[in-house]
Amino acid sequence: MQISLRMRQLALVAVAFGPVLIGGHAMAQDASWPATTEEELRKVISGSTLTGEIKAEPPFNFSEFLGPDGKSRGKMIECCRPEQVLTKGMPYAGDWTLEKDSLCLTYEGEEQKICWRLQVKGDRFRMVDDKFGRIGEGQIRPGNPDNL
Repeated sequence: MQISLRMRQLALVAVAFGPVLIGGHAMAQDASWPATTEEELRKVISGSTLTGEIKAEPPFNFSEFLGPDGKSRGKMIECCRPEQVLTKGMPYAGDWTLEKDSLCLTYEGEEQKICWRLQVKGDRFRMVDDKFGRIGEGQIRPGNPDNL
């Protein structure tokens, strides 16, 4: 499936080339973003929509609903057209799980699971790779406001 392949390529680029994509060095842990436990994350993101940007080359915007059943549905578009994610974005779907403080996603047609440490502060989130630093960020919105 071409969409799945594109998602994997973008996600792998973000993880593999994180230092290049975010300024050539890993970003230090920001103490103003508290550590979040798996239980806290589950309460905040299960049944919510994550909307944000992945800092890849090129960057891309996304909106992804994380259903309480462990299914995810979303749309993505190359940056920087967040207002066009829902109308012109490529749809995708998969499964999500939490592993300690990390959000792990497996997209349809893909075997490789992609995990990012997730930091939450209010209705904001950061996706962090322990080796490369922050690679994405955005807003957590309750429910499925984009009807994904």
